[in-house]
Amino acid sequence: MKKKLVIVESPAKAKTIGHILGPEYMVKATLGHIRDLPENKFGVNLESFIPEYRILPGKKKIVTYLKKLTQHVDSIYLATDEDREGEAIAWHTASVLEKNIEEVKRVAFHEITKQAVLESFQKPRTIDMNLVASQQTRRILDRIVGYSISPLLGKRLSAGRVQSVALQLIVAREKEIQNFVPQPYWNIRIIVEYRGITFEMVLVAINKEKIIPPGIINRIDVEKYINDIKGYPLIVSEVIKTKKTIEPYPPFITSSLQQEASTKLKFSVSKTMLLAQQLYEGIPLEKKTHVGLITYMRTDSPSISRIAQNQAARFIAETFGKEYLPGRPPNYVTRVSNAQEAHEAIRPTQVNLTPEYVKKYLQKDQYALYKLIWERFVASQMKPAITEILTIRANANNYTFEAFRSKVIFDGFMKLWKIKINEGEKNIPDDIVSGEKLEIKNIKEEEKKTTPPPRYSEALLIKTLEKFGIGRPSTYAPTINTLLKRKYVRKEKRVLVPEELGIIVSDALSKYFSDIINVQFTAEMEKELDEIAEGKKYWKEVLKEFYNSFKNSLDKASSELVLPEIETETKITPEKIDKNCPECGHTLVVRKSKYGKFIGCSNFPKCRYTEKVKNNANNTSH
Repeated sequence: MKKKLVIVESPAKAKTIGHILGPEYMVKATLGHIRDLPENKFGVNLESFIPEYRILPGKKKIVTYLKKLTQHVDSIYLATDEDREGEAIAWHTASVLEKNIEEVKRVAFHEITKQAVLESFQKPRTIDMNLVASQQTRRILDRIVGYSISPLLGKRLSAGRVQSVALQLIVAREKEIQNFVPQPYWNIRIIVEYRGITFEMVLVAINKEKIIPPGIINRIDVEKYINDIKGYPLIVSEVIKTKKTIEPYPPFITSSLQQEASTKLKFSVSKTMLLAQQLYEGIPLEKKTHVGLITYMRTDSPSISRIAQNQAARFIAETFGKEYLPGRPPNYVTRVSNAQEAHEAIRPTQVNLTPEYVKKYLQKDQYALYKLIWERFVASQMKPAITEILTIRANANNYTFEAFRSKVIFDGFMKLWKIKINEGEKNIPDDIVSGEKLEIKNIKEEEKKTTPPPRYSEALLIKTLEKFGIGRPSTYAPTINTLLKRKYVRKEKRVLVPEELGIIVSDALSKYFSDIINVQFTAEMEKELDEIAEGKKYWKEVLKEFYNSFKNSLDKASSELVLPEIETETKITPEKIDKNCPECGHTLVVRKSKYGKFIGCSNFPKCRYTEKVKNNANNTSH
């Protein structure tokens, strides 16, 4: 009896699926993309927009091997990831195997669990060519922009469609910071005493008109107000008790996972996605059996399957008590229009696989990320937290002061997912009532200055890109990595700072390609890619419309754009030492090579004298 061939992207995924399917199936990996546009030529016909695909270097042996296997099997299943990228890999794989889409079976699953995998193999489908067309359009768009603009920027420089908009955001923020002029402002605070208990209040209104943030902007007014306040008694005017419900946070989608991992774990977006991929594809647990621990990590949908919700409900009731279980499972709705990619949030495949249970099988960083995902999911299925807020207002004539105290009266989801609550003035006593007099012990002016907006961290940049609808789950990490790799930006204390090179490139692109390299156009293009995926638009028409507009800008830039000279590599000035070269008399300097430090002549290359740095056995000597 012939076996069935299953093709996936990675060996780890192949092992996990192989354990589930059993000996009837051969599960093999392509090791990622198997075919793409050529590396060293344009590869797209600009009249027909037909791409010229080539088998990637180093993948010919894999293709040959897979072709041989297809001769000895009765079915071919393509089990690549369930997003557009996975759909495209499935189509490329079928193409290099010289199979049309009717000759192969497409299976996709959001989680690598026995139930999900077996169900998908019972109901295989054909490759979705609308999804393939959408991914192909994105790839061609990026090739057109990159290969057309990059030559205008000179050697070693390049441009990309989405990454150039991200760079534009970073550069614009940097200019805003550099041009920012701090403005002073003041707050007036008072220390009051009530029955031996002291706490602080802040001036919030004058003559019933609220003080507009950030505060009082005139120093002379501050002195006047303080002198006025001293002349009046302070009487409690309002005591308000309210309860506030804090809803649980939704389970992770790609962008929120990247942001939270950056903030809490200090992980870069690329590290987060690498670890998540490992957890998704499978980790060897008991008896070395590979188990997929989380659902697919590229998704912009926070929804949860009913099965997963029921599992979480049982776990919460048994572990924390029924008082933590809501009356009905919460329903989370995506904030992203036309959410695509996968159809469910990032969550543990089995809620009973607690972080404590799997810890011994995971590496340190794998465990940290899994714990984050597990806790966020379980917390998302718990009851809201409830806080009690006590607010008091007191008046000294027409000056209104305010203070509040907040305390948690039911922790709800916060039992598992800790968040900071502004507790306010903890010392406010419970027995204060309207009409009571408060004794002013001290009045103080608090001078501050307005601050510029913060530089973009990786997390904040992703949040902004998502807000504007730029990019999709699969593009966030590659976009940031490209900016860093090309040295357009650098990381400095976990924020992204544009290099001079990045500013020059961004300014040039903004001048000549402002119609396509901007937030609005890029977001609109994402919508069009979504419409291609849904079969509402034809991919060639989208490319044609784009290119007709783009070519006008390209022609203008080709005739006018000249970038200033700039060093793209950082040069290190050699350190001078108090000793002259014995051969030519010039000063000796300490230099660095790939073998370490050595002493050389400052007259290099005319003089090639060298000697060892003391105690450095790796360096060469004259």
